[in-house]
Amino acid sequence: MVETLGLIGTGMIGGSIGLACKKAGHVKRIIGYDTNPESLEASKALGICDSIEYTLEDAVKHADLVIFSMPVHSIAEEILQAAKYAREGVVFTDTGSTKAEICSLVKEKIKGLKPVFVPAHPIAGSEKNGPTAAHAELFKGKLTILCPLENTPAWALDKVATFWQGMGARIEKLSPEEHDKIFAFTSHLPHLIAYALAGLLEPKHVQFTAGGFRDTTRVAGSDPALWAEIFKANKGPLLEALKGFQEGLHKIESCLKSNDFDALKNILTKAQQFRRKVQ
Repeated sequence: MVETLGLIGTGMIGGSIGLACKKAGHVKRIIGYDTNPESLEASKALGICDSIEYTLEDAVKHADLVIFSMPVHSIAEEILQAAKYAREGVVFTDTGSTKAEICSLVKEKIKGLKPVFVPAHPIAGSEKNGPTAAHAELFKGKLTILCPLENTPAWALDKVATFWQGMGARIEKLSPEEHDKIFAFTSHLPHLIAYALAGLLEPKHVQFTAGGFRDTTRVAGSDPALWAEIFKANKGPLLEALKGFQEGLHKIESCLKSNDFDALKNILTKAQQFRRKVQ
């Protein structure tokens, strides 16, 4: 049981954490903080938080678990700022979809300070934004990745794992670097491709789009500023993933140019077999 949760960032992910915790009943009190006053006040009105604070200090000074849910470029700075106000034994965690850069910025500077940092990434989300898009079932049955640092205490890792499991999530552990390489392929590249495809059509062609186009480009409805920062934070692994995608497109292009439709069918069949394994 978490006595007091400091919820730093009350958008769709942060808001869903608040609602999921309340439904599960494994957090006694949730204190919310957000740099956007409208989002913060909406989180109180929607029952996401028990109380809200307008300074980071007031949001974290009484918490025994603090979760940072905000754009990846802000997480490390916010953690280090909040560490000045935290009490002894507090655990910090986050929801950032890139891990290596955040961990690199935080792990040395947080040494000797009161908080213990356990990096995390819930594999759940939506193209929608803000606390009004939050829902309590977002993490149920979904994967949450924990990326413990070299000196992460077992008790802190267990606390964060139990916290996510309490919301119905499954837990896996990866190093920050391994995490970023994998998610460059499974998340960041698909978003990049969706944006690229959605940007190809002229507005006059909207009336001719159907399910295939809408399904393939759904995530291009996500916040461009947020995803530009994710692409920036994971630039190296994303470029490697993009290179692999371009090589795959080149193979398909070669099949079409050479009229080798048997080879093309084999490529498509292999892709279909993999897609059927994805739940």
